[in-house]
Amino acid sequence: MKRFLYLSILYFCLALVAAGCSKSAPAPVCHAAEVIGQDCETGWYILKLEKNSGGAESKGRYIGQLQGGYVTTDNLPEAYQKIGTKIALRLELNGAYGPTCMSASMMYLAVRVVDTCNGEAPDKN
Repeated sequence: MKRFLYLSILYFCLALVAAGCSKSAPAPVCHAAEVIGQDCETGWYILKLEKNSGGAESKGRYIGQLQGGYVTTDNLPEAYQKIGTKIALRLELNGAYGPTCMSASMMYLAVRVVDTCNGEAPDKN
């Protein structure tokens, strides 16, 4: 009887772990951005993110740590690399690496472009 109880508890715990691991991570929201120009290293582009309007449209959605301002990225799709282009992108922080600038007056937060938002209204973030 004890063996059955222990096996039941073990299977219950394994089912809880499996159910907890099956949830997917929240997707980043779309950010409205404008391509400002190239950063100090070739292949890196500076993007200006629109400020958060504080509206209710972002309530309950994953926003992340990007709050507007300037960021830099090295995986901007080639179709959007023209200066002045306004785009909507899904971004995530890139803590692994950034551009190597010999002397720069401003270092921007490095991000990765996860996806472009086709037909979706960007979050004013």
